[in-house]
Amino acid sequence: MTAVLTGVLAAPAHAAPAAAAAVAPVAQGDDWSVTPSAGGYDVTLDLDAPLPIRAAAPVLLVDGHDVGVGRTSLDQRRVTVTTTDPAVARADDVSLAWTSDVDPSAPSGTPQPGAPQTVAPQAAPSGTPAPSGTPVPSDAPAPSDADPAAAGPYTVARADYDLGDQVETLRGFGGNRKGEMRAAVFLPEDAPGKRPVVVFLHGRHEACVGGTPSSAGWPCGRRQTEIPSYRGYDAAATALASNGYAVVSVSANAINALDGTYADDGGALARGQLVLDHLDLLRRADAGQEPRLSPLLVGRLDLGDVGLMGHSRGGDGVVRAALLNEQRAQPFGIRAVMPLAPTDFGRTTLPDTDTAVVLPSCDGDVSDLQGQHFFDDSRTAYGDDVLRSSILVMGANHNFFNTTWTPGKYPLASSDDWWDDTDPVCGTSSSTSTRLSADAQNAVGTSLVSGFFRLTLGGEQQFLSSFDGSGRQPAALGSADLRVTASLPGASRRDLALFTAADRAVTTTGQVTATTCASATDVQAKPALPACVASSSNAPDFTPAWLAPAVPATPALHVVPTRTPTGGQVHVAVPAERGDLSGFSALSVRIAPDDGSRTDADVTLRVRDAAGHVASQRLADVSRAGQRLPGSRNAPRKTLLQQAQVPLTAFVGVDLTAVREVTVDVPAGNGGVLLSDLSVLPASSVGHPAVVDRPTVRIADRTVDEGSGRGTVRAAVVLSRPAQQTTTAYFDLSEVYDEHLTPTMQPVVFRPGEVCKAVSVPLLGDRRPSTAPTTGYPMTVSNTQGGAVLGDGVGTLTVREDDGVRDDRGRTVASAVPVGTAGDACAEATAAPTTVGTSAATVQRGKRMTFSASGFRAGESVLFRVDKGVAGRVTSDGRGRVSLAWTASASTAIGKHAVSVSGAGSKRVGSGSFAVRR
Repeated sequence: MTAVLTGVLAAPAHAAPAAAAAVAPVAQGDDWSVTPSAGGYDVTLDLDAPLPIRAAAPVLLVDGHDVGVGRTSLDQRRVTVTTTDPAVARADDVSLAWTSDVDPSAPSGTPQPGAPQTVAPQAAPSGTPAPSGTPVPSDAPAPSDADPAAAGPYTVARADYDLGDQVETLRGFGGNRKGEMRAAVFLPEDAPGKRPVVVFLHGRHEACVGGTPSSAGWPCGRRQTEIPSYRGYDAAATALASNGYAVVSVSANAINALDGTYADDGGALARGQLVLDHLDLLRRADAGQEPRLSPLLVGRLDLGDVGLMGHSRGGDGVVRAALLNEQRAQPFGIRAVMPLAPTDFGRTTLPDTDTAVVLPSCDGDVSDLQGQHFFDDSRTAYGDDVLRSSILVMGANHNFFNTTWTPGKYPLASSDDWWDDTDPVCGTSSSTSTRLSADAQNAVGTSLVSGFFRLTLGGEQQFLSSFDGSGRQPAALGSADLRVTASLPGASRRDLALFTAADRAVTTTGQVTATTCASATDVQAKPALPACVASSSNAPDFTPAWLAPAVPATPALHVVPTRTPTGGQVHVAVPAERGDLSGFSALSVRIAPDDGSRTDADVTLRVRDAAGHVASQRLADVSRAGQRLPGSRNAPRKTLLQQAQVPLTAFVGVDLTAVREVTVDVPAGNGGVLLSDLSVLPASSVGHPAVVDRPTVRIADRTVDEGSGRGTVRAAVVLSRPAQQTTTAYFDLSEVYDEHLTPTMQPVVFRPGEVCKAVSVPLLGDRRPSTAPTTGYPMTVSNTQGGAVLGDGVGTLTVREDDGVRDDRGRTVASAVPVGTAGDACAEATAAPTTVGTSAATVQRGKRMTFSASGFRAGESVLFRVDKGVAGRVTSDGRGRVSLAWTASASTAIGKHAVSVSGAGSKRVGSGSFAVRR
């Protein structure tokens, strides 16, 4: 992954990148330019061919430095980043990279991922050799005979529907942009009664190929072929349907075609809403109220028992769908979510939902495996009672879970996203490769998808061992290598030490240091904790998110030997009231060799009871969790916290009713070790998923004048209703590359009853004019914990230039409209809409009436609109009042009209109405 995603998307999310501005570039090359703009500088790269549509987002590098995620033109041939970084004005080179790519700061000559290969993949070994020097545990669990992909007893019927290309309003895209409502539906024809429902959402891929692209981006243009990505999961859909489940795989091509231009969140909100809109359609069909859909659906759908699978950016989408669902007056019973090779651009937590995150070890698109955050961030965020799993599929790439994206399975726009065919770990032509063949990977995907939903929706317990971290996988998968880490339901799990913060119960002896750490070294804002790893590209637990790059990622304990010949110990004291472990089945810890280690984490776990008896178990004898994962020059070794489960029966000779200490012994010669989640586990279960209505948290846009010295601007983080329990969210404004703002990241804590908290951001003004009327800085909230979930997590802090604006030739140009004297941030963010008064209830054509409103900032510009047209703009007086005289023209329609107002600084809005008569 590119280390830190910087820069500012100053243009509104609904504004497409404009053609080259009239002002002269301050730097340029054959295919790129840097031009002063309203947001600082526009860095633009023109491409010879359309940009590939993939899960990762495009990033521009200026002289090798990442300046931010780009907006794409509708034809995908131009990428633009608006940034405040003054260094870009001296650029010598602009190039393209991607989020999730190998770190662009890597030494010269380090290979970078290129365009995906479009050749058919060669067969590759399906097994994964153990890293040299570490044996596979001899007492590994026997494979399970249960095959979730096996055909079931029911005949599969089809009830596909296609309501058109422009019927679904794309939420968060601005304007009234529309997309398709299309789905493949698989039904167990002869199964009795209502059936559990599983919805599949494909990821970001080419929407249209060949022919002449549409100038609007969607629908497909003349003689273009639309790629049926939603048909790429037919095997899993058929397996589930034959076993009694209704499966609906929906198309999201319009979102794929447009999200790079119009969405500020990568399209997650639009994808989530699309899923819910399909479920609404299915609810009407089940009730016999939707004649456009097949009568086979009437009375057949149990929408109180729903699971969602999302691949790639669809993973982000199904998580957002589950959160949006909780806010509905009549929510669906979404009980389980599977993000498959997902993006997690916004560090979104998901409560009360059984979750299985699938991570492909040879993912060439989302190569940083950022979806691991769905597991890490949610596992203890809410104290809920559900099963969460993270499944590392060794040798899998990004695309081959979808047959439409797989060469040899579909003829157009299919590719192997892994870019180096000869790589010894992930290349398909290497004799040492861990790669799965396309057929083997598809079989793994089908097994995981079918097994997870048969377990969580249907209660088919024979598949639990594939997701509970016990190490058993279906024998039908042969030598495929799946590494499962599980967080068992919180109501019955006992956490001894999470290692997320300093804890007096955790001590060390011997020659080791133990430091609470988080994230990687490449964080823009001042970090709250020291870094766990140096490179974020290869550490899924610690990689930054596009929309929350400075938010601490997965705090853990970093244990480093200071004198390797002697080693040392980490001791975790267990209070007497928590020391009866006799009702539990296993001792669990998440562990990884750190990114600098040249050895496996060959540690030993020791348990001491109240009488002083000690029993120990070498971890490598029962688990592969401490092994270094395979790596190469082009496929660097991943540093991933993996779970080791040790049966408590292994600790012979200690009284498990009176345990007083658990020790992690780091032996002589061991490298650095990362530790997390020391727990004792009950018998496995899926817990008790539920749909719980929690408040949502959002960040409010803020607009202020620059000022003339040191000051502070306050930004409001707002709950949708008062908190009922303590809630934490993380505020991030770290993408700052000028002198005006100080990068700021901090947790925001709401106590019960609170609804708004203001975050202070240092602001440095001056008395000099500039070339930009305003500068926008992205703000986000993310990683919500406790009593709330994420709402609108993306906002903008806009700073208005109040000393005049000059163009690139020094000529005076218009300033931005006045934004007034900023008021209390929370008062403005939570203000109710104002009422627009009229001097009369009706007005005759050709006559004048006066509109009035109050509650604005003193001295702010307020825009009046009549219906959708601009009526005028006025500046408020010292008490925040405005009025506007307006004349009804001879062509004004007879009847009722709406009048609305909006403040340029406070963002306060209001409305009223009046009538026009002859």
